[in-house]
Amino acid sequence: MIYKKEKIDKNKIYRFLDKVYNTNLQEQIQKCVFNHTKKIMSDTISISFYDVTTLYFESESEDDLRRIGFSKEGKLARPQIQLGLFTTLEGYPLSYEVYEGNKYEGHTLIDILQKFQDRFQLDNKPIVVADRGMLTN
Repeated sequence: MIYKKEKIDKNKIYRFLDKVYNTNLQEQIQKCVFNHTKKIMSDTISISFYDVTTLYFESESEDDLRRIGFSKEGKLARPQIQLGLFTTLEGYPLSYEVYEGNKYEGHTLIDILQKFQDRFQLDNKPIVVADRGMLTN
């Protein structure tokens, strides 16, 4: 990887991601991304798209987050995590959450909506568009 004309070892980046995940830096990054997107959108976010994808690991070991679940890539018996993402109508990112790999994706919607509202203190709640897998009871 090259950043600002400097070669950076990918393992150094991976180690930094652990630091991001284990500190409140993740929260600060999300607020920065949200504020930038809100600025681009003229301070108006009226519609948001939400979807979940799975990310699998080439391992057979589970932990608290990496769990064997329904794999959208067809990777049977592989631990995975789920990534829930809010974007604007134009595709700009707003917020994300990481969930256990065995969690039903429809059960992530209310959780992420509550965290989204608490984190950004929105004046007006946006209309959320999601696929029918999310919109169950």
